[in-house]
Amino acid sequence: MWRIERIELENFRSYKGRHVVSLGDVNILWGRIGAGKTSLLYAVEYALYGRQLEVKERVAKLLDLINVEAHEMRVSLVLSDGGRLLEIERRLGRRGDEKIVVRINGEELRGREAERRLEELLGADEDIYERLIYISHRTLEGFIYGTSQKRSLTVDRLFGIDVIDSVVRVVSSVEKSLLAKAEELRGRLAAYEKYKEVIRRYGGFASVKKRLEDLTKEVETLKEREAALSRDAEDLARKRAEHLAKLREHESMLLEYYKTRSELEVLESATEGGTFDQSTVERLRDALREAVEEFEHVVGEELAEKLSKAGDVESLSIAMMEAYNALSRLQNELEAQIAEAKKLYEQYSARVRKIDEEIAEARDRLKRLEKYYARFKELQKTIQSVDSARASLAELRRQIQTLEREVSYSSALRVVALYAAETGAEKCPICGAPVRKEDLLRRVEEVEARHGTLIKEVEELKERASQLEKAVEEAEALSGEVAEYLAVKTRLEELETEREEAAKKALQAEKSWKQLEKKTERLRLLLARVDRRTISDTLAKYGRAVRIRELRKRLREIEDSLKKIGITSDVINIDVNWREVVEELEKTSRKLAEAYREKALLEEVVREVGEDAEALKKKLDNTLYAYGKLQEVKAKLELAKINARARLLEVARSRFNEVFTSLYRYGDIVRVDADLEQRRGFYDFHAITPTGDRYGISKLSDGQRLSIALALALALRDIARINLGFVIFDEPIPYVDVNIRRAFAEVVKALASRFQIVVATQSREFAEMIKEAVPNALLFKVDKKESSEAVVES
Repeated sequence: MWRIERIELENFRSYKGRHVVSLGDVNILWGRIGAGKTSLLYAVEYALYGRQLEVKERVAKLLDLINVEAHEMRVSLVLSDGGRLLEIERRLGRRGDEKIVVRINGEELRGREAERRLEELLGADEDIYERLIYISHRTLEGFIYGTSQKRSLTVDRLFGIDVIDSVVRVVSSVEKSLLAKAEELRGRLAAYEKYKEVIRRYGGFASVKKRLEDLTKEVETLKEREAALSRDAEDLARKRAEHLAKLREHESMLLEYYKTRSELEVLESATEGGTFDQSTVERLRDALREAVEEFEHVVGEELAEKLSKAGDVESLSIAMMEAYNALSRLQNELEAQIAEAKKLYEQYSARVRKIDEEIAEARDRLKRLEKYYARFKELQKTIQSVDSARASLAELRRQIQTLEREVSYSSALRVVALYAAETGAEKCPICGAPVRKEDLLRRVEEVEARHGTLIKEVEELKERASQLEKAVEEAEALSGEVAEYLAVKTRLEELETEREEAAKKALQAEKSWKQLEKKTERLRLLLARVDRRTISDTLAKYGRAVRIRELRKRLREIEDSLKKIGITSDVINIDVNWREVVEELEKTSRKLAEAYREKALLEEVVREVGEDAEALKKKLDNTLYAYGKLQEVKAKLELAKINARARLLEVARSRFNEVFTSLYRYGDIVRVDADLEQRRGFYDFHAITPTGDRYGISKLSDGQRLSIALALALALRDIARINLGFVIFDEPIPYVDVNIRRAFAEVVKALASRFQIVVATQSREFAEMIKEAVPNALLFKVDKKESSEAVVES
């Protein structure tokens, strides 16, 4: 691995002129604040990468590396690796021109090729250098004294994961920009809603912009028109001034002349020079009068009288409008009556159709139930009624029971008589009376004859009862269908009656509707030809014609009077032209003012809205979509950060303990477990004692924490396979107690077996501690002269 042999500076920062510092295995730079220690260390970084930390963090500019009294600076760094020798030389001028020369074992490279070859040789970029080689007090203090969060930031920086935080910060910045853009777009959409009616009035935002462009041109045209009219008005005013006295003397007559002439011109332009046929008014009056007379029983007789007697335009106009309004109302009423009659017709027709459907359905049901009803009627002929049949059935059952008892008795009597006859009994087994065999046998014959007759009667009664019972059961079974049949038949009769009434009403409604339509047709035809506009236009033309005749007559009278007092047509024309120009100037000025107001409004709309609502909504949707995607990216970056932490910690864990035990040799800690608390994303470090006890990092001494921090940095160095074999400590532990300083001195002693060490400190005591721990260490005193020039002395 490469170690630093010599640093050569020329006009670099506070080092004026040329300075050469040769380094050994362990090097201590001691000097007060601002003496130039850090500048010497920055020279190493600048030689390797062409930049340095303050420039990278934008605390300073690259040109600030040049001594204030020089126009160019130079840094040369000589590195060795076994038998290989590497020399890097960089130059920087005030104009920003940079030069690099790399010499490796006699081979000389320049420019981009030198940068590329140098990157291959070093095996570490600028970021790795500032994390694992150039170790400042900020890194170690963050681990030794910081909170869990600050310690985790330190470890993240050693791992290089802090670059994710930088990306997240950039993403967050973009998020803020997107949110600001979204708010701006929402504001524009709100402005669009604010001016929605204005934009709609012009037919869309594009039309607003087009109108604004047209208005800009129109304003310029009106300004030119206003200026031209002003010049014409001034010219005519000078000519008019020659006759002003006479004009003022007869001003009232002139004003009447102008007013009459103006009104006449307006009326003539309205009639376009044509004449009006007065018979048109008479035809219109007659048509309205005929219609009013036809419906005078509704609208009244006085309207027809008004139309006949109206002589002037005003009374004729009032009479015609009253007649038209009355006929319009009548037409509306008749049409409403027609609509109502049609509605009734449709309702009754619909009801007839509905009843027809119900009648058809009832007839179908009657047809289906008719066979059940016919059977019931047949049964009724046999059993009369179900109740009488049930009574007859009960009587038969009673008779059967009586006969069955007699059958049982005769059967028992026969058995007894036969028994007595066959056994030769002399006494009756039942009553004990003396009997003879011949009597017993005769009695048996009588009983058997009676028994047969009884059995036959019983069988006949049972047969009659069975038939009657079946008829009753069938009649009862049919009772539901019979009831339904009678109900449907009754409903059918009701429906037929209802249909007849509905059909009559539908026919009446149809007749009424057609009669009303015949009444309304002539009125409809009249009002199709005559409306308010026709009446007003006809009367207006008629009124204009009458007024034109009056104005022409009066105008001739005024002209004759003016000629008699010496005001000729030329004088009048000058005054007329002047008045017309002044009037046109005032109109133009008003139009210009209106154009300015409209232009200001549209400029405000265009400024606040910017573009069409759909485009704004689309941009807002795209912005919010991008914002959502950035949220996803942030979440993925956080996940990547967690995964990277876990993976790097897993890779570095074994090597980390090897380095720690080589640095920390006191035996009270045999291992340090490094874990990641996933929930908060903090690193946990636990020291393991020989007995297996675990102590969190908060219970460890500052020296033990320092050893852990350095072990982690050096383990990462080994994993990264960096070709640089030196470690630089810039004021690693300022303002700490003597025990931590001694611990660090021991750490330096342990590291010296593996790396070239450079330590910069402002404490003479700390420098001597390291010198005491490593006797062969080189101690350099860095001082600053009165001229602010830094110098280095061995």
